[in-house]
Amino acid sequence: MTTSGLILVGEGFSPWTEKARWALDHHRIPYRYEEYTPLLSEPWLRLRARRTRGAISVPYLLGPGGFSLGDSFAIAQEADRRGREECLVPLDLMPDITAWNERAERLMRAGRSRILEQTEQRKDVQLESLPQELPRGIRRVLTPTVRVGTAYLRKKYAVRVVPDEELEVELAAVRAAIAGDPSRALLGRFTLADIAMASALQAVRPHATQPVGLLSAQRAAWERRELAARWEDVLAWRDAMVTKRPSPVAAP
Repeated sequence: MTTSGLILVGEGFSPWTEKARWALDHHRIPYRYEEYTPLLSEPWLRLRARRTRGAISVPYLLGPGGFSLGDSFAIAQEADRRGREECLVPLDLMPDITAWNERAERLMRAGRSRILEQTEQRKDVQLESLPQELPRGIRRVLTPTVRVGTAYLRKKYAVRVVPDEELEVELAAVRAAIAGDPSRALLGRFTLADIAMASALQAVRPHATQPVGLLSAQRAAWERRELAARWEDVLAWRDAMVTKRPSPVAAP
């Protein structure tokens, strides 16, 4: 199956986008990345994805012939179909991978709740939430529009406050699975379960360099410092997984 002409539309700070990018990178699939801005980018994405109705979210994978696919899990499965590396979602592990993916989703939703709250409160995060190609002075003038975006996202995703204690259930599952070995895959071999959970741990503390689209104030805003201090072993596992990630293959 061809891998040419693919475009991944996403948000550089998003763990969902990070999961999709990692799956494509795992299979050395070339793609062009395109940054998405909530509200502003939605009409153009709907047109290209041929989704005129219903909710639409990134990441979204677009390709020749009208190909379009949303949802990071589905994109990982598509990467398996197009790629030649070890399968990320093998059928024999599908139930277990699905369960880990659901855990990751809960962590990611908690992270979204926190970053929206922090964005509403912090001017530095608001500045980083606007297109960085704009001059800083113009971004300062536009910072009130960021709160319009956060209000839209709160309504779109029915966001609620998530206390640290709720995240610890998922973190404990990782701790039990790796049994003190930071190099150990959650299911005995590297799968989407590892990618999903490693990406989702951004909700506790972002990796030092990933996602590449996460800027300094945003990186600080995502962190739950007290929670992170209690789960350093789990974060060390995440860091070990990130070292195994291949570099992206540039689209021709």
